[in-house]
This record gives sequence, structure tokens and C-alpha cells, in this order.
Amino acid sequence: MIITALALTLGLALQDQTGPETGMPAADAAPALEGALEDTPPPPPTDAATLIAQIEGGYTAYGELAAQLAARQARERFMAELLLPVISRSDLDDGAQGEILSATAATITELEETNTRWAVRQLDPEQIAILYAEQPRLARQVLRLAERDASAEPRIIAALEPVAFNGGIDGAAYAERTDNWLIENRGHQLYGTQSLCADGRLEPFPSDMPDTLDDRRLALGLPTMDEAWTGRAGSACTVEPDAE
Repeated sequence: MIITALALTLGLALQDQTGPETGMPAADAAPALEGALEDTPPPPPTDAATLIAQIEGGYTAYGELAAQLAARQARERFMAELLLPVISRSDLDDGAQGEILSATAATITELEETNTRWAVRQLDPEQIAILYAEQPRLARQVLRLAERDASAEPRIIAALEPVAFNGGIDGAAYAERTDNWLIENRGHQLYGTQSLCADGRLEPFPSDMPDTLDDRRLALGLPTMDEAWTGRAGSACTVEPDAE
């Protein structure tokens, strides 16, 4: 349908052209049409052989990862299914609930930490980018486990960088996440998403490598800094007092 609509649109334009003032000459339009059609992604395969190969290839590539992830998630769910019905009972002896929680705490902690460490180990930037492209649901599940470790945030950010630049995740959300961590830990930002109040006026928080800031923003789908700060730069602001 996309190819048909595009070809029809350009075909009508060719019929209406009479010279340079009404558009490109017909002789020059054919290469443009050919290039547009070449950029259109091919339709999904419908033959059995190709689809079987895709299914078998996906299973070979990601079956083991899916199995490990499912088993780890299942252990956590099973532990919860064992524990919650017991500690929620209203007829327990006095102090029994606390004893049960105390006795099982080490097992639960070890289970969750082991699974989280496993997920963090999967965050190779090159591999996670491929996983997001080919199996995004699986990638998101691995990421959710890894995010339980706050200290893994720099590794998560590094792993998600190629995913964000390839359009696999929201570019603005990735930029903001990265800038928040960098400001808190390094004192600068990389994508210009954060601001500060200086002497009662709003301004961007200092950025690392400012000469290429707009290039990085545009690559993630963000407007340039001038566009983003139109009407904002220098506006009045107040500094919120630190919470006690």
C-alpha cells in the first residue's frame, strides 16, 4: 500500500509537470521515483520456507536466553506464591509472621541479587542493541531485572546508547536519563536536557563537549538547543530549598 500510494503521488506529479517552474522535469523525476521505491522496506515474507527459517533462527539465537530468563522469573514468582499466602493469614501465632519473614529474608535476597547480577551481565552494548532490534520484549525484561541494581546505571546507560541512536527506545527519555545520572555523578550533562536556576534566571546546565551538543540531540530526535530554549532562556526562576 505504501509503494502504491507513493508511486501514484509521484506519477500524478509527473503528468502535471510542464517545466522547471511547476516541478522537476519528467526526465529527472524517474531517478527520484526509483530511489524512493528502493528506500521502501520490502513487505514481510509470506512463504513457509522463509518463515520457518526465521522461527528456527530466532529459537537458535535466543532460546537459551529466554529459557534462563523465564526460569529466574519463575523462581521469584514461586517464592512469592509460597510466602504471601502464609504471612497474610490472620490465624498465625503471635510473632510467627516476623519469624517467617526473618527466616526467608536471606533466601529471597540471594535469589533476587543472583538474578539481577545475571541480568546486568547480559548488558553488552553490541549484543543488547541486536536483542532490542530482534526481540524487544525479551530485551525489556532483561533490562527491568538489571535496573534493580542502582550501581549498574552507568552500564545500563552505555548498553542503551546504541539502542537509543537506532530508534529502539525513546531518544528523549534516554537523553534525560543519561543527563540525570551524569549531573549527579559527574557534574555535567551530555544532551542538554536539564536546566538550573542561576541568580534567579533559568539556563541550561553545563554540558560536556558543547560544540557537538546539537549533533547529539538531533541524532536522538531532540530539537537544537536554540529551538528548545526559545522563550525559556533567562526567564525568572527560584531555587527550591533543600528538603530537611
